[in-house]
Amino acid sequence: MLLEIAEIEVRPGAEDQFAAAMRETGVAHLAACEGVVSASFGRGVENPSKFTFNVVWTSIEAHEAARSLEDFGKFRACFGDMSVSGAMSHYRMDAAITGPAA
Repeated sequence: MLLEIAEIEVRPGAEDQFAAAMRETGVAHLAACEGVVSASFGRGVENPSKFTFNVVWTSIEAHEAARSLEDFGKFRACFGDMSVSGAMSHYRMDAAITGPAA
């Protein structure tokens, strides 16, 4: 499994529009990509202009291949001109253990 953690900073004033676009269709397009195990996003508490996407992929190869998929293109199109910067990190994950709150 591969965990992708992406941070996107949105231009000031576009935060609510970006959040709505992700809730309405953006994350669903991302989750529909072949190789996605799970996808979620959240908004920064200290900096509400920052958002994070946490995506679990079956492999790095699936993640790389997804960039050419139609659903991935639709996900990226939801950003429009709202993002101003971003960063990504990838981690190979060991098996997950479910905690009591799950």
